[in-house]
Amino acid sequence: MAERSIRRLLLGWLLLPLAIVLVASEVAGYRTALAIASEAYDRALLDPALALAQRLSATEGPVELDLPAVASEMLRVDATDRVYFAVSARGRLLGGQADLPPPSEPPVAGTPVFYDGTVGVEPVRIAAIAVPFAEGPVLIQVAETLVKRDRLVRQLLLTNAAPELLFFLAALAVVWFGVKRGLAPLDELRAELAARSHRDLRPVAEARAPAEVRPLVQELNRLLGRLAESIEVQQRFVGDAAHQLRTPLAALQAQVEAARREGLPPELTPTVDRLSAATRRAAHLARQLLTLAAIAPPAERPFAAEQADLAAVAQAGVTDWVARADGKRVDLGFELEAAPVEGEPQFLGELAANLLENALNYTPAGGEVTVRTGRRNGQSFLEVEDSGPGIPESERERVFERFHRVRGTTGEGTGLGLAIVREIALRHGANVDIRTPPSGAGTVVAVSFPAPSGRSDESPEPRRSVRSGAAK
Repeated sequence: MAERSIRRLLLGWLLLPLAIVLVASEVAGYRTALAIASEAYDRALLDPALALAQRLSATEGPVELDLPAVASEMLRVDATDRVYFAVSARGRLLGGQADLPPPSEPPVAGTPVFYDGTVGVEPVRIAAIAVPFAEGPVLIQVAETLVKRDRLVRQLLLTNAAPELLFFLAALAVVWFGVKRGLAPLDELRAELAARSHRDLRPVAEARAPAEVRPLVQELNRLLGRLAESIEVQQRFVGDAAHQLRTPLAALQAQVEAARREGLPPELTPTVDRLSAATRRAAHLARQLLTLAAIAPPAERPFAAEQADLAAVAQAGVTDWVARADGKRVDLGFELEAAPVEGEPQFLGELAANLLENALNYTPAGGEVTVRTGRRNGQSFLEVEDSGPGIPESERERVFERFHRVRGTTGEGTGLGLAIVREIALRHGANVDIRTPPSGAGTVVAVSFPAPSGRSDESPEPRRSVRSGAAK
């Protein structure tokens, strides 16, 4: 099915009738000019016939044509066309050619007749008059080929077509400009909606919308309102559920740890260990659900940007991260340069924490995890590189979906870490990229932030590099 377009529909309804009118005007003008010019040529063709009528005489006996040979030759002379004539009385040829076709009806005396015919195979235009005499009317015919007339037709076509074509092109430009200007509000509405994130559900301004489009904008705003309410209810439910789960999960985790410290029979130790891991995972899942619920649409929770440094964000809680890496025998390193951004420190910390936690979960013992910050191509970046199993290219888009985990991977992940990273990045106008390290093994997840407004590209601070050395 062909794509429907308002612009194409308007142009069709405007330009097609305009083209039809212009063609009709061209045809009418051409026919009028041709009729006027043909009448002038016919009158010119009548002059030789009248001159021949002056050479007729009937003083004694039948009608005779007194036409010297020189006059006959002069009559046939024309710079462009060939001229033929015939003078006959009651079937008797008095002069000229006998093969000129007669008119369909005998002309009335004193009234010239003009008609088309052929001499041999050549088309001609013929003027005929009847001159009354005693023995009967004498028919005088003068014929002329159509070279001048055909040339006139071509000239008229070119003369009339050129201005009409220019006028049509000018009208086309005016119509195109008018349609474009008329549809500009729709383009502005499309651009406004395209520039929004998937979480920006603010109503569209109706004041600048044309009257014809305003009902559509109003219905769109009602739809956005219903969608915002639905998302808010869903987020409130997830947040409330996660919040209600935190307290009993924390109590359960405390009871399990207390039970482990009091000493357990050997046959119960594996069960309690699995119970402890499950409660930790459930508590972590509740915390991540609360984070997702907190990343609300800008209309409900406006973006409150502050000046921050990704290097400082990455160093927050470094002691806990190093301890966790040591517990898994993973070498955790930090290569930090100043990386200024405008953002919300709370969410930036969540982003860094989820990147680090995701890397530590999937990096086996003896592996390495490196956190880097700095500036690249005018943008500040935070990236985490690990030596884990890596993410296949076919899965690199799907890992940002909630609760999606790559098949065959081990680890304690919940499938929400990278989803949270993507949501926080979108809130800050940042891009998330997954690639393979130069070594060919592992994964690099890099988040690039737009440069802070009003900041010049100054020389970066010296890199601060430190490694835990836990893998050794």
